[in-house]
Amino acid sequence: MNIVHRRPRSETSLDMTPLIDVVFQLLIFLLVATRFTKPETTVELPSGPAAAENQTLPERQALSLAITSDGGITCANEPITLEALPSAIAAHLAAGNLNRAEIRGDKVSDFGVFVKLLETTRAAGIQSIAIVKQVEGAAPASR
Repeated sequence: MNIVHRRPRSETSLDMTPLIDVVFQLLIFLLVATRFTKPETTVELPSGPAAAENQTLPERQALSLAITSDGGITCANEPITLEALPSAIAAHLAAGNLNRAEIRGDKVSDFGVFVKLLETTRAAGIQSIAIVKQVEGAAPASR
């Protein structure tokens, strides 16, 4: 007769403390590394065949101007009239944190409003003006 002796099973346990520590450290790193910005005015950008070169100057920011589909204007995500735009641009220039403007226009917006916005921006003292568009074949812009 063969007698089989069984070993008593030892219970193994997994210590979750180091795993939880790593997850919390990763979470803290992601929160610290994330850059929070205000959402910009949503417009449906027109598209063009080529991507423009990135001329972003890292030490200064661009003033965001947008023309909505109904012809309204926003300056730094705040609704504004065309008459009040020069003083708003002057206030941003006086703060000294910008050197250029980015104009976004909805594809169904009025071209006349765009021209007035462009001329008003130049007259207010900003000479570097970028026109933001969506590149054909690219995913829609998040802005």
